[in-house]
Amino acid sequence: MEKTALTNSKYPKIVTDLASQNYFLKIISYSSLGIITLMLLLLIYSVKRGPEVIALETSGDVARIETKITDLQIQTAAREYLKYRYTWDSQTVAAQIQKSQAFIQSNLLLSFQKSMLEVQKFVKDKKVVQRVYPQKIEVDFKNKVITVIADRITEFESLKAATALKVKLNFDLDDRTPMNPWGVYFTKEIEGGE
Repeated sequence: MEKTALTNSKYPKIVTDLASQNYFLKIISYSSLGIITLMLLLLIYSVKRGPEVIALETSGDVARIETKITDLQIQTAAREYLKYRYTWDSQTVAAQIQKSQAFIQSNLLLSFQKSMLEVQKFVKDKKVVQRVYPQKIEVDFKNKVITVIADRITEFESLKAATALKVKLNFDLDDRTPMNPWGVYFTKEIEGGE
């Protein structure tokens, strides 16, 4: 009897080694692709979020931010409203009135817009220029009323007039916005009075 030795071919072992190496390459490639995708999403989120401002005390500690609104903040909001509502010319009246709407309570916005249509028409027809310089702003927190006394300078045609402007503004506090960072919204405006 003749004995023959069977020898396994080396070919299947090489194919098996290559297949396992290919499998590990696929795993590494997919993992890398997943990590890159996650990093891109994180980068996009970070860019869209914008910078975060952290207030610091002079000692270097994180400052405690007060959310309580003070008289000074309300006076500043009233000053800003007056700048938009009462300072304009025939070219800028529409834009200024649009900016002043940021200080009007949302449920009163439609009536404010309707009342300002006549003002805009008059200013454009007569080419009126008006500037207001607040002299005194008093805040009554109890009744939620701001009393403003200002100098008003009005020009149309070749005439100039300087008059006193007295305005009472009833206000409410609500959410802060980029156009109204004080959160002061006016609910009623009375020009003139006692």
